[in-house]
Amino acid sequence: MLREYLQYFISFTIGLAIVASLIGLARYRQLPASLRYITLLACFDTSMELTVKFLHDVVKLKSNLFMFPFISIGELALLGLAYRQALQSAAFNRVLPWLLGLFTAYALAVSFSQFGMVRYAVGVATIVNLLMLGLAGFYFRKLLNDLQVEHLLHDPFFLVSIGLTVYGLGNLLIYLSSNYLLAHCSEQLQMIIFWGVRNLFNVVLYLSYCVALWISPTQERVVPAAASTSPRI
Repeated sequence: MLREYLQYFISFTIGLAIVASLIGLARYRQLPASLRYITLLACFDTSMELTVKFLHDVVKLKSNLFMFPFISIGELALLGLAYRQALQSAAFNRVLPWLLGLFTAYALAVSFSQFGMVRYAVGVATIVNLLMLGLAGFYFRKLLNDLQVEHLLHDPFFLVSIGLTVYGLGNLLIYLSSNYLLAHCSEQLQMIIFWGVRNLFNVVLYLSYCVALWISPTQERVVPAAASTSPRI
């Protein structure tokens, strides 16, 4: 019974990723460059979610953990390109290629050294989630420094950054304890955490994509920095 409910929840999560992709594709020409990368990210996540589900349900693959480093590389690259457009920072533009290059090399080295892994690549997961939190933190810092957005909930990238923060913190806690959970906890508890709790963080992230891609850039009200007050929700 638990497995069936969790399967429904996973299907709901995939459905949200599909909705985010469709919204982004339908409005692609009207979106700024930053949100176009979020659209590509939503499409990438959708394809990965469907691939993982196919491998589990149809191929009956016991472990799909070998895909995790490749998924992490794709997600981080698209997020980095999206935040490069949103931040418009020369320093960030210089650092980004090095971060992506070093992370890609590390993730691929881990993937090939542990081919057929049945344990989580905790190092890769920790780094990618910390980098995601860093991207969101940079955008929050930009908002605080500029003080130009009058209504934060009208800023698409503020919403994306909120979703990314929840996703990154939640997954970081799960991945840091993942190998212990796999070794010492019951199968039922593992299903609740990895299929239930983890997908709850995915739901928050995909919902932030949906809302951010739905908001029209023309609805973002910007006021001069000298006349603005602190951002308010």
